[in-house]
Amino acid sequence: MTRSDYVNRGGYGALEDLSQDMERVFDSLLGRTVGTVLRGTHSEKYVPALDIVETKEGFSVSVDLPGIDPTQVRVEMHDGKLTIAGKREGLKEKTDETVHRIERSNGSFLRAVSLPSEVDTEQIDASYEHGVLKISLPKVAKQQPKKIQIRTS
Repeated sequence: MTRSDYVNRGGYGALEDLSQDMERVFDSLLGRTVGTVLRGTHSEKYVPALDIVETKEGFSVSVDLPGIDPTQVRVEMHDGKLTIAGKREGLKEKTDETVHRIERSNGSFLRAVSLPSEVDTEQIDASYEHGVLKISLPKVAKQQPKKIQIRTS
């Protein structure tokens, strides 16, 4: 499956996905400021990067959330969709400081990911270490075929 099969960016749509992908390409080739120019300065939208890995046992989701207090992040699973929401605070200017550059995005974020198979919601586990939120989502155990004995009279 492709990335777009899994990722739903909270209703931003395909054009927003394309715009963000192009921005990442420009940022990686020409430096962070080009992407900032393309989207406009002081964007109040923060879209944390995430990875999804599937194994036989379940899914592992890793989300980059550097500098974010994990107690301010909400993680929910509902109807096959994992939702991660929170807010990244921006730079607080002080009266005795002059800001020369702001490249880090900030603002509220919402990432919603549809997973293609059932997840055991009672066994979901989330941890936060070194700015990375890791969510483990085990699959529901499949029932094994049961041999049924035929009775005779």
